[in-house]
Amino acid sequence: MKNCLAAVFSAVVMFAWAASAAAVDGTIEINLAKVLANGGFPYVITTSGSYRLTGNLTVSSTSADAIDVNANDVTIDLNGFSIVGPGGSTSGNGISAASVVDVTVQNGTITGFGGSAAIRAGKNSIVRNVHAGSNGNGIVAGSGSVISDNIAHDNSSTGINCNGSGCAISGNTALDNTQGISANDATTGYEGNVLKNATNVSGGTSMKNNVCAGSAC
Repeated sequence: MKNCLAAVFSAVVMFAWAASAAAVDGTIEINLAKVLANGGFPYVITTSGSYRLTGNLTVSSTSADAIDVNANDVTIDLNGFSIVGPGGSTSGNGISAASVVDVTVQNGTITGFGGSAAIRAGKNSIVRNVHAGSNGNGIVAGSGSVISDNIAHDNSSTGINCNGSGCAISGNTALDNTQGISANDATTGYEGNVLKNATNVSGGTSMKNNVCAGSAC
């Protein structure tokens, strides 16, 4: 009987430990220890849901993404933390989600992915309140995406790119990129952005209240 009770107690403890890997609200937590325990970078998301960083992630490989998203309907809250790449001419991305849809990335910093992008998101994505600096590209998102309230700076190519049509780009600051905002066609609208780049805007339609290096644009 004692052995049976001990086994049950042990099972309960293990279940409680496993449940603690996700926050009480069901959000799955990501940190460096968890990434390493899962085999290292990239950390691969294969299930829809909500994910939240609980620590900084630092990628030393010049070819690895930090996070690969292989499921639709995923939210990643950077939670004020940073994803840091190795710098230089890397081929990895901070967050790679170009092949899926309905992804949200928010609230943190992604830097040091010099040969690729801080974020590559697919259609109908939301990218907001992200600091994307010193990458190849800052924020790249597919058709129908909302890109708002971000800072994109010192990216060697484009700060903010709608890689499709029908994006809404608003309230961003893009500084010292080769190109500030890039859009494929006039169905993408941009409004209320502050831009100071070698080329401020390519494509898209101004919905007013943009400032380009001190002048309206």
